[in-house]
Amino acid sequence: MTVTGPLSSDDIGFTLMHEHLFLDLTRDPTSGGDSILNNPDLTYRELMLYKNSGGQTVVDQTTALIRGHDHKLLPVKHAVAVRQMAERTGLNIILGAGWYREPYYEQRLDRMKTDEIAEELVKDILEGIDGTDVRAGLLGEIGSNFSWVSPVEERVFRAVARAHKATGVSIATHSVGAVGLDHLDIYEEEGVDLHRVIVGHSGGYPDREYHSEIARRGAYVSFDTLGRGIQYERDITMQNIQHMMDAGLTKSIVVSHDVCRRQYFDAYGGSGYAYVSTGLFDDLAQLGVTQEQFNQITVDNPRRALTGED
Repeated sequence: MTVTGPLSSDDIGFTLMHEHLFLDLTRDPTSGGDSILNNPDLTYRELMLYKNSGGQTVVDQTTALIRGHDHKLLPVKHAVAVRQMAERTGLNIILGAGWYREPYYEQRLDRMKTDEIAEELVKDILEGIDGTDVRAGLLGEIGSNFSWVSPVEERVFRAVARAHKATGVSIATHSVGAVGLDHLDIYEEEGVDLHRVIVGHSGGYPDREYHSEIARRGAYVSFDTLGRGIQYERDITMQNIQHMMDAGLTKSIVVSHDVCRRQYFDAYGGSGYAYVSTGLFDDLAQLGVTQEQFNQITVDNPRRALTGED
């Protein structure tokens, strides 16, 4: 399900699995001053760099209060703004539903039962997000604030699992450090098919055994901060992707940039949304990665992760 309606899985094509078009991270004072994205013309320019380099689909994992409702971030509701951008660019855009992590929760979640939270998420998927008719096509990004899961975060994780089971929509996490395995534990306890779970920010924890364990359990390992950071860190990430491929785990890899600050835009000197479609293959090819493997992680794996198809 895209923001403009249903899409055949055959048409998903080249896909970025974790991005943000518009958001506001300022509820967390540690987020920095450039963590507001609210310029549709700039976002359009950046997305067209991706589209013109062969990109077809973007998964926007902007959930609940990072949509910027508190500060009137956009002249229309967030989901409508994303749909307008899909119509303007011609890209397939899949929008996430759910709650990010505890600093971005509404206080009412402290008083809500797990099934009550799940009911709201099901409504986002089947009817529309935030009172609009723009339907979510993913549950995510769903995360925990630190290296453990707080009680209210655990209820959200379990609610997400139940919404997934009610709708068949895949799940994507915000998993910083090895906490991704704890996230998988919760989903497994709730009966989620881990083949429908994408463990976000896996590349930020450069432990090969961690990546391998996620893959062994059936989930996807998301290297989703590509094109960012110092060259040393980027080299390590390339080596870790290559290592997974050498270990026969290519089918478990998805990739993206997680554009969530203005400094990551091409216009501000970053790589924007287009490094994966313009530079990633060249960097991986130097390590022996083939075009077939690259197509697997940018086309085939996203389709499988989003639909559950083989």
